[in-house]
Amino acid sequence: MVNIKKWEEEEHWVEIDLDLCIGAAECVNVCPVEVYTLIDGKVIADNIGECTDCLACLDVCPTNAILNHSAW
Repeated sequence: MVNIKKWEEEEHWVEIDLDLCIGAAECVNVCPVEVYTLIDGKVIADNIGECTDCLACLDVCPTNAILNHSAW
């Protein structure tokens, strides 16, 4: 079973496959508005309302765990 978590606020949303997430935290480091946090080895999008849709997180995730994003 796939473990996909979705965070959303207003027009911003993101889905992360927590089975694919290895906690590399590249998205945490690249996000200019601190949307992501690393907790217990997994990335969560606990600040999705601040997202600017720059999509930098999608480019840096080594396992493509970030599946869908509001800008798509």
